[in-house]
Amino acid sequence: MIRHMVREMASYGGHAPATDEAAWEKMAIVIAGELKGNNAKYVIAELANGDAIGVAGAALITLGGAFVPKKTLHISAIYVLPPFRRGGIGGRLIARILDWGRAAGSELCDLNVLSENPAKSLYETCGFSVLEVKMVRSLLGGD
Repeated sequence: MIRHMVREMASYGGHAPATDEAAWEKMAIVIAGELKGNNAKYVIAELANGDAIGVAGAALITLGGAFVPKKTLHISAIYVLPPFRRGGIGGRLIARILDWGRAAGSELCDLNVLSENPAKSLYETCGFSVLEVKMVRSLLGGD
């Protein structure tokens, strides 16, 4: 499911997905490790037959350093397979993740979204708003 998400992100201007299987195996190991602790949560949407059709993943982080510490829920993955979109699954996945974050004491929830991703409207419906803008530029061309 994460692989589908990353491939689709590339179509909205995101980074190209890894092509070697070792990178995906490493990703699976990282997620499995996260699930053994109490600071990450993944929620899977399934059909009645058990087929996965969506996923949401998040981790508890604490902002700090030069900032007043604030327990934050960072959503790292929201994805619903295309045939099942616009039926409320994404909103329910987000709601479940937000409930978990609240119960864990988070004060704030954030996520990153590509500017061309149509899922921005879902996030806005769920109460998210733009706080920061990440700007990028290529270093490959001449000035």
